[in-house]
Amino acid sequence: MSESEWTKILGWPGYRVYRSEINEEAKTLRLWVRRKRGNRKLECSGCGRKINEIAEVYEREVRDLPWSEYRTTVVIELYRVRCPDCGIKAEKVALLPSKAPFSKRFEEAVGQACESAPVRRVARQFGLAASTVRAIDLRYLERWAQGRRRPALRQMGVDEIYLGEEAEVSDGRDQSADRRTAVVRSGTEERDAG
Repeated sequence: MSESEWTKILGWPGYRVYRSEINEEAKTLRLWVRRKRGNRKLECSGCGRKINEIAEVYEREVRDLPWSEYRTTVVIELYRVRCPDCGIKAEKVALLPSKAPFSKRFEEAVGQACESAPVRRVARQFGLAASTVRAIDLRYLERWAQGRRRPALRQMGVDEIYLGEEAEVSDGRDQSADRRTAVVRSGTEERDAG
């Protein structure tokens, strides 16, 4: 299979496959990817600023969605950029949402599986530890919460009301003769006593 066909199948926008390796005995597929020629929009992972200066090139292995029976690993070529504000930082890549060795779409597949199945079953399905699946699910839910629209506040409940500097406040227990009460004092009286 040619590299252009692997690139189409992988479907990572802005990246192309330049090398591939299939191990039929272990049922693994490894793809090496790098940026396409026109895709030089580097962004600092610290502040989000657009950067042109590259300090270093390095490779990072991430697990992607399986292809048929083959477990897929993508080796992505990344850049460390020289940011004037943050110093040397890794570039920000939308396909890699965290420092974990998983692609965004792999994490989303695990997160969606966790919506309808127990963590242990999802861990067995993807060949991961249960603690790793919990961490992936937490990141998935955090991304979901950031992207959702929050409805406007329509009602607010009140738990406590300030009644002044000295007032008796009931603790909500029995209102008999030996009821327990607390005296609310201002912060200045407490400071004077201490």
